[in-house]
Amino acid sequence: MLAVQLDQLEMMDAWYEGEQGPRWRGQFPLMGVPEVESLGAVYFELDPGESLPVHTDSQDEIVVLLEGSGEGQIGEESASLSAHGFVFIPAMVEHGFTNTGSTTLKALGIFAGANVVSTFEREVQPIGVRVFEPEIAPAD
Repeated sequence: MLAVQLDQLEMMDAWYEGEQGPRWRGQFPLMGVPEVESLGAVYFELDPGESLPVHTDSQDEIVVLLEGSGEGQIGEESASLSAHGFVFIPAMVEHGFTNTGSTTLKALGIFAGANVVSTFEREVQPIGVRVFEPEIAPAD
């Protein structure tokens, strides 16, 4: 059994250099797990006023808002989101999220496959890349 406690993940801080707003914490709890080939997951948090900038992912994704409230942009559309709601994002459609509330926004994204390539408009710090592709560890 594979069990993950989201509140115990080691999170990575990420941002765009020289910009206010795009700053988030995240982790890919299922990426790199050899036994998990049919789906992937990302967990992210946004403090009030912060955002996960517009990007594309190579797999369909469902993002479930666990806590907080914000606005999601998917393609040309935007919508207000609150805890216990979710949104579907087709593969390769630009999307991003902004925390418009007064508490930390916490969300879980589930991808339709394990091999997810995320492409951002600018280099994501501290890793210094625009295209992010988590490595899948080989099965034993």
